[in-house]
Amino acid sequence: MNHEEQIILYVANQLDEKEKVDFEKHLADCDTCQADLKLWNIVADEIIASDSRILVPAHLADSSLELIHRPSKLTRALRNMIQLLRTQLLLIHQELWLGSAVLMMMFVTMAILVNRADVMYFFAPMIAAGTVSIVYGREHDSALELTLSTPTSAWKILLARLTLVSGYNFLLAGGAGMILLFIMPAELFFEVVLGWAAPMLFLSAFALLLSLWVGTGNALFIAYTLWASQYIPMKVMAEWFGSSVAWMNAIAQFWQNPNLMFVLAFVLMGFALWSANQPQVLWRKSGTL
Repeated sequence: MNHEEQIILYVANQLDEKEKVDFEKHLADCDTCQADLKLWNIVADEIIASDSRILVPAHLADSSLELIHRPSKLTRALRNMIQLLRTQLLLIHQELWLGSAVLMMMFVTMAILVNRADVMYFFAPMIAAGTVSIVYGREHDSALELTLSTPTSAWKILLARLTLVSGYNFLLAGGAGMILLFIMPAELFFEVVLGWAAPMLFLSAFALLLSLWVGTGNALFIAYTLWASQYIPMKVMAEWFGSSVAWMNAIAQFWQNPNLMFVLAFVLMGFALWSANQPQVLWRKSGTL
C-alpha cells in the first residue's frame, strides 16, 4: 500500500491500530504527506458539509421497501381482473348456469334421438344468445345502480359478465360436442364444434347489443328471427318478400361465412361495451315492441 492510499484510508478512519501508528510515525517526518493529508482533510470536510445540507425524508426506508415489494402493473391488473370476475359472478342470476346446462342437455338428447348433430348447430347459438342478453341491465339486476356507483366503469362490469357467461356457454358447447361423438365420426368433432363457435359468438354479441338499447325481449325476437331466416326456403321467401329475396339470400349466405361472423361479433361486442357507458343505456327502462 503506497502513502497516498494510506492518507485516504487514514482520513476515512479505515486503518487498523498498527497501520495507524506506523503511518503517523511516517507522517511526522514527511512534509509531502503532511501537505496531502491537509488537502484530503479539506475534501472530507466539504463532503460532510455537503451531506449535512441534504434532508432525508423521514420515511425513506419504509417507502423504498414498499416500492421494492410492490407488485408490477401486470400483476396488479391480473389481481383486479380476478377480483372483478369474482364479484360479478355473484351478481349474475344463479338460475342462468343451471338453466343453460339443462337446455343444452335437452337438445343434446334430442340430437342423439334423431341421430343428427346439426340439431345442436341450430340450438347452441340460441342458448348462448339468450343467456348473454340477460347479463346486464336494470331489468335483470336490481342492484345495478349500486354497482355503477363504484369506481369500476360500466363497460368493465359488462365485459366481466360477458366473459363469464360466454366462457360458460362455450364450455357447455364443448361438452355437448364430446357427447355427440356417439353419433358422429371423431374426425368431424372439431369441424362440427368450431362450426358452432362463430354463430354462437355473433348471435350472442348481436343479442347483447340489442338488449342494451331495446330490451331483452325485443333483442331476442330480432336475433332469433334473423337466425331462423336461414332455414326458410327461398321459394317461400320469394312469396313473402318478393323483391327482397336477394337481400334474404345474402343473409342466408352470411350464416355460412364463419370468418365474417367472427369479425362482426367482435365489432358488435366493442360497440356493446361502448354503449354500456351511454346515459340512454344506463337508465333505460325495459320496453317491448
